[in-house]
This record gives sequence, structure tokens and C-alpha cells, in this order.
Amino acid sequence: MRNEPSAKVNKPSAPPPTPAFNAKKEAKVLSSPTGNLNSNTISINQLVEMHQQNRAVRNEDLPREPFHKDDVIQHWKRIAHHFRTNDQEQVFMVMTKRDPVQIDERTFQFETDNSIQATRIESVMEEIMAYLRKEVKNYDLNIKVEIAQQSEDETKYLTGKDKFDRLARINTNLLDLKNRFNLDIEP
Repeated sequence: MRNEPSAKVNKPSAPPPTPAFNAKKEAKVLSSPTGNLNSNTISINQLVEMHQQNRAVRNEDLPREPFHKDDVIQHWKRIAHHFRTNDQEQVFMVMTKRDPVQIDERTFQFETDNSIQATRIESVMEEIMAYLRKEVKNYDLNIKVEIAQQSEDETKYLTGKDKFDRLARINTNLLDLKNRFNLDIEP
């Protein structure tokens, strides 16, 4: 007789157990929200409440030292140059066109030419105020952004001679320079 290799017979095995993540848990049924759900996360309302509590406590402890308007203007120019180095040239140009004007001991007013400039300044005003308040050590400092009112008698000059005449009225040294160097003003 021949020895024939015995054939292995595959017996059906039991199906693998289902993983635990596929098991469905029965959900709790609530008739209405109670607000008493215990979880490991903090809700938005809780975060806002914590922030307001921290801010109220910190605001009382913030310094309120006296300052001079020149200190504010000096730091205003510093932060303007900070914006320039951080590729925000437009904000720099608006900030350096005029200096803030002191209204009272804690309030300054900054005038812009138009609403576009006002929007640019207001978009970074939080950063500006944080820097200024920290540097002058007075957290009551406030700066209001206003759009400058153009006077009606201010006319737009069309020629170089008109511009020169206006500037010569402001600074008489220009006439002296014109006469000394025998300069002609183009019309």
C-alpha cells in the first residue's frame, strides 16, 4: 500500500470577537437640558466667566503712574517703527503722519485723514494700547481715533506756484531761499 499524504481538513472556526469600539452604548434620554452635565471639558461660558473674573481682579492691581505726554509720543513712534519692521508699512505711514494730541491727563486723540486710515489704526489699536500702557505704566491711558475735519478754506492747489505761495506764507524762509539762489517756481 501506498502511503498517501494525509489531507488536512479545514474545520470552520468560531467568528472572531467583535472589537469593543463597535459596541454601541445606550444613550441617556433627557427631557430637557439641565446644565448639570459632568464632563472633563470647560464650556465657553465658564471660560468667559473665568476671564472676566481674572480681568476684574487684574485691572485693580494694574499700575497707574503719572506720565508725560512726550513719553506717550516717544513710545507711539517706537511702536510705529515696530510695525514698519514687521511689514506693516501702511500702519507705519498713518501713525507717523501726526502725533497723538493730549485731551486730558489720561486721554489722547489721534486724527487720521480718512476712514481707511482709521480702520487700519483701529485694527492694531489693541496691540498699540497694550504696548503704550505697559511702557508708561498707566493702564488708564486711552487713545481715541478720529477722522480729521478738513477746513473749507483749505483749497487744493493745482500749480507749483500756488503751492509755493502757500508754503511761503507758512515759512518765510522759503522766500529768502528763492531770492538768494535766484530760483524760478514752475507754474
